[in-house]
Amino acid sequence: MKGMNILLDEFEENVGPGKISEDYAEKRSELNNLLSRQIPTSSIDGSISDLKQNTAEVEGRIAERRARLVSRVAELKSEQGSCSAELVREQERASSLATENSGSFLKRLFMGDPKTSAKDTGKIKELESRLEVLSNEIDERQKLIKLANQHSPESPFANEWKALESLQTRLEALESERLEKVQLVKEREDIASSIANAISRIPA
Repeated sequence: MKGMNILLDEFEENVGPGKISEDYAEKRSELNNLLSRQIPTSSIDGSISDLKQNTAEVEGRIAERRARLVSRVAELKSEQGSCSAELVREQERASSLATENSGSFLKRLFMGDPKTSAKDTGKIKELESRLEVLSNEIDERQKLIKLANQHSPESPFANEWKALESLQTRLEALESERLEKVQLVKEREDIASSIANAISRIPA
């Protein structure tokens, strides 16, 4: 564009001020105004690329942490199912022993009293306690999953959401700035075309 400005200066000098049309003079003034404004976009393009990469990295961390939460809930539910099945078996065995205890006096006299052992009772209590812990942990992690997509301080990804919003705000500002610069380039091209048309109408 600067080269065009030099060429236009030479053109005006050769033609002489008396043959310069008002339309040409107006377009030349607009061109000079646009040329005075810097519109390089390479640095903006680089910053936009960096911000997009950083945004993708934060989004990736959020997705990875969410996936770990979901996976952990699945593991806990699987363990919960195993514990529940084992508890049922232990309770059935204890119930069977209790039924045997209700046998005849002679049977208990000669075969002994098959009372439920302290070990069996302790095992049942241990399983019941573990199931309670598992249930609480599953509830807690399911709540975290529900909060995961909420951009609030309660979200387990609060810091990531905050960083992501900051990146997106900066990205939008840079993209808007770049668009303005691209529009200026288009305006220059349009004015250059108008000047060319005005020159073509100037009598030799």
